[in-house]
Amino acid sequence: MWYAKMYFSGSREILQYDSLGSQGLPSVHEEFPFLESLLSFQELDLTEAISMLEYITKNWSRFVAEDDKRALSNAMRKLGALSGIHIYFRHLYVQCYYRLTAMNIQNDRGCAEDAKMLDELQQLPEQLPLYQKQIQRFFDLVLDVDSAGREPQAQAAENYFHDTPKDPDLFSFRPIPLSFEPVEPGRCSPVLYSSNIRDMIDYSLRSCVERNITVRRCKNCGRYFAQTGRVSAEYCERPVPRGQQRCREAGAFQQWTKKQTADPVFKAYRKEYKKRFAWIKAGRITDQQFYDWSEQARAEKKKCDQEEISRDAFFEWLKKQ
Repeated sequence: MWYAKMYFSGSREILQYDSLGSQGLPSVHEEFPFLESLLSFQELDLTEAISMLEYITKNWSRFVAEDDKRALSNAMRKLGALSGIHIYFRHLYVQCYYRLTAMNIQNDRGCAEDAKMLDELQQLPEQLPLYQKQIQRFFDLVLDVDSAGREPQAQAAENYFHDTPKDPDLFSFRPIPLSFEPVEPGRCSPVLYSSNIRDMIDYSLRSCVERNITVRRCKNCGRYFAQTGRVSAEYCERPVPRGQQRCREAGAFQQWTKKQTADPVFKAYRKEYKKRFAWIKAGRITDQQFYDWSEQARAEKKKCDQEEISRDAFFEWLKKQ
């Protein structure tokens, strides 16, 4: 019986949670661009999450020890809020919910499984910042195309001795519960049946190395992105708040503007355009005269861009109009 699984399919990553053990009908199904859950975790300010984890641990411990229903309610409510901070934390909510369901059926509150869960909760405030540090080091030495190079496989082999990192600050890989199965019509994939947050980090990093996928900081927003397409890509397509332009779109416009600004043909056209636009306000020409000139000027500029006429011929045309 599973309650959390994760897999990659093409340029997507999928996380599913099944708190009721319904086997194939997950209570949560989330899709992200490839590596998004890891990248967003790496950027996360953990201050609030750690405070919430300490509160959850305190109340869950009281519930297990004293059957304090109010403490249970406090813990579950805070777990729900924590899961809204990042998809990884949904794992904790589902794990506790699943344990609570089993506890009610088996009447085994306070068993060894509860002690193990409490121990894991108590360690997380210390482990989460360590994971972030290890991920960053892994980027620096293995995945970052600008600092490590274009060959994650070679870089990983250079920085690990068997399964032990040569740098103590690097992420240390361990066996994880992987299956291989159909995930969509006509497609199979390795599937992680995760038992903790660390497994998800492990699976994401090793998948990058296996698929030779590098990361790079976006030239626009400064965030890391996975280079699932061209290794020369400089702008990301990561999710942005509703209404905002994605960096790759913004970057394309910036590159176009930069190129045009340095183009003497465009500069001459733009200068004449602005001058004639000002003539409208001054009453020297009508709107229709401006639009007629603008249409002709674009046509002449296009001829120049396509080398049908020379640059000097275009400049001369602008002067005579």
